[in-house]
Amino acid sequence: MIYGERVKQVREMHQMTQSELAQVVPGLSQYQLSRMEKGSAQPDEETEALLAATFGVSVDFFRRPPAVDLHALSPQLRARSRLTQRTKTAAMQWAKLVHEEYRSLSSSARPIPFQLPAMHGGDPVVAAAKTREVLGFTPNEPLPYLILAVERAGVTILGLPFHAENLDGFCAWQGEEPVMALLAGVPGDRIRFTVAHELGHLVLHHPGQTGSAVETEADAFASELLTPRAALSKVLPARPTLSSLAMLKTQWGVSIKSLVRTAREIGAIDQERAISLYKQISARGWNKKESGHVPQEKPRAFRKIMEIHYGSGLSVSAAARGAGWSEELTMKVLEQHAKADELPHAPVRSVSTQGTNVIQLRQRAAF
Repeated sequence: MIYGERVKQVREMHQMTQSELAQVVPGLSQYQLSRMEKGSAQPDEETEALLAATFGVSVDFFRRPPAVDLHALSPQLRARSRLTQRTKTAAMQWAKLVHEEYRSLSSSARPIPFQLPAMHGGDPVVAAAKTREVLGFTPNEPLPYLILAVERAGVTILGLPFHAENLDGFCAWQGEEPVMALLAGVPGDRIRFTVAHELGHLVLHHPGQTGSAVETEADAFASELLTPRAALSKVLPARPTLSSLAMLKTQWGVSIKSLVRTAREIGAIDQERAISLYKQISARGWNKKESGHVPQEKPRAFRKIMEIHYGSGLSVSAAARGAGWSEELTMKVLEQHAKADELPHAPVRSVSTQGTNVIQLRQRAAF
């Protein structure tokens, strides 16, 4: 017996309507598909195989009881007004797919407890400073990396092989477990801001708390976490240019537009200068892809747990069989997660995992 919810899951992952899927699978009508997804009908073996081949999963995948849904807290959206419900649903279904396999493989290990402060309703600037301390960074230094530090602090971060023009990532709660999902194809500076923004939600807000004020607070948290105002005020030139800001971008790992916004907020530049810089950014076509390099960070824990389970050589075919995925899908998911030789060199100094038997992500040598 297959579970109709599984068919619906992979269909929504690929942003297909029932009608569109019925046109792709020979002999399948929309009416039959609707009944199948509701659990009131079962496909024949040929249709099962065609559905599995269409979505890069095995027939066995359809026969596994579906996992509990993740509940999105508040997505970090680059253009919220243009995000469709279909895209949002697809992202959530991709996160559910990857999270389910991660939880299955790590079920025998005690999870890292969520070590970040719960400061619901607190001041975003104060909360960001406290979070820096917990992550093991000094108050005024550029963060050499962020994703691995957040993983060590007990947040499950998943890389999704799914790209959406108007969505970079989001966070969710699965019971007491904080989960963050990062979409593919996002520049390094935007990924760092997305992680910092979603971390702001986890620290500052109750699950399900939404609204424009909530997003503004998460943005303020992210800005202070990545570029503390006291530190930035000391390194900003008296009259910043795009060239000088591009150098600061490389050093601090944030976008030029974010630096302009922070500079305006702390009074380092006036509104007229800020508008001039924004116009120059737009004129150079930097609104989507700026000048200045920020290394691409990837989460590590999913690939690491795969390596533990299937051996350091990580047989993709064995991993695919275990997940009920095709080898191609397995590779796409793994590519969103860091190999050992892709990890940053600098160690985080002070995140404790005492009393657990979880994956240790403290130093390069631990991998």
